[in-house]
Amino acid sequence: MRANIRTVVPVPEPVHPRNTAPSRLFGKGYLWPPSMRTFLFFLLLLASGAYGQDRILLMNGQTIQARVLGQSTLEVRYQVPKGARLIERSEPTESVFSVTDSLGEERVWYFMDTVFGNDYSVDQMRWLIKGEQDARSGYRPLWPMIGGFAVGAGAVIALDLEVMSLLLPPVYAGLMAMPRVHVTRGSITDPLMEGDPYYATGYAAVGRTKRVLRSLYATFAGVAVGLAVRQLIINPNLPNTP
Repeated sequence: MRANIRTVVPVPEPVHPRNTAPSRLFGKGYLWPPSMRTFLFFLLLLASGAYGQDRILLMNGQTIQARVLGQSTLEVRYQVPKGARLIERSEPTESVFSVTDSLGEERVWYFMDTVFGNDYSVDQMRWLIKGEQDARSGYRPLWPMIGGFAVGAGAVIALDLEVMSLLLPPVYAGLMAMPRVHVTRGSITDPLMEGDPYYATGYAAVGRTKRVLRSLYATFAGVAVGLAVRQLIINPNLPNTP
């Protein structure tokens, strides 16, 4: 006679939602509290929103990360976060070079038309804008700033200027608009742009404005230091004349 052999296959126990990793870590019967689940949900929403942003590239080289609502020949409407809410803003299309959506597809609004003053082609303007961006982020007018501070402080201390010292910052800053703008070492993001005339035009336009403003601020700081040294240290120690 043949013996009847029965094979018993163990049936796995169903995993209860409470027997998950948190329950093994914090004890049996643990569930994430509602506040934690809500927090994780909003965290995922924020992460997905950050990756879904559009990019608006302006003609001055600045970029706006936002959610684009609509585009037309008149304006580009978009939403940006302000605190806990979203506010709607717009840019005139004539000041927008292109709009790139979250998938990387770019729509160029700039076009070459000498009647409207658009003398550059699309590619040339793209290089020019890149020069503006690099100058805005990387140009450092260190020596003009040092010179402005030295001129402001030195002239006030040496010539005992008071009211007339207020003329020094605008005069010096105006002179700083004349020299050629030299590219700061390491500020070019793409080596292929070096020597390109359109890139240099954009770099010089932003760099010159930056140099003038920084020189103005540095000269004002020098004048303030010179007045303080003159009034607090030098003048009190001068011999009294009858």
